[in-house]
Amino acid sequence: MDDIRPLKDVVEISGRFPALLIIVLILAALVIIVFIYFKKQKVEEKPALPPRPAEEIARNALSALKEAKLMEKGLIKEYYIRLSDIIRTYIENKYRIFAMDRTTWELFQEMKSKKIERLYVDKINDFLEDCDMVKFAKYAPSEKEMKEVYKKAEEIVEITTPKITT
Repeated sequence: MDDIRPLKDVVEISGRFPALLIIVLILAALVIIVFIYFKKQKVEEKPALPPRPAEEIARNALSALKEAKLMEKGLIKEYYIRLSDIIRTYIENKYRIFAMDRTTWELFQEMKSKKIERLYVDKINDFLEDCDMVKFAKYAPSEKEMKEVYKKAEEIVEITTPKITT
């Protein structure tokens, strides 16, 4: 019987709610409101920039590749890899097709299924197959072929760019 004790009486808590606690809660609420207000102001001050067109990104990348002078340095495989990556990135941005980690054949099939104009699909496929020969089959292109593949890349961007009529 020693382990069971009788219930204790109800204890009344005397005093009032501390005024200091109320002041701290009010100040915390004000700080949160002011923070949210200024956070929204910063967001509203910065107008959203429109995304750059895929054509512009590709043209800039092609220009940068030309300026890198990889052909002149003898970095042929690197040149073809970067050229292929520029067009694959362009395809991703333009047609919303995941292109970077697909084989040329898989990309060709995807572009056909998206009902992209057949002329564009064929030109892109031919271009990527030319790049694949250098990248994977150790084909050594001539200087003329390297200049032609660059022109093909420019042509792909040019023909797939919508024409603006004025």
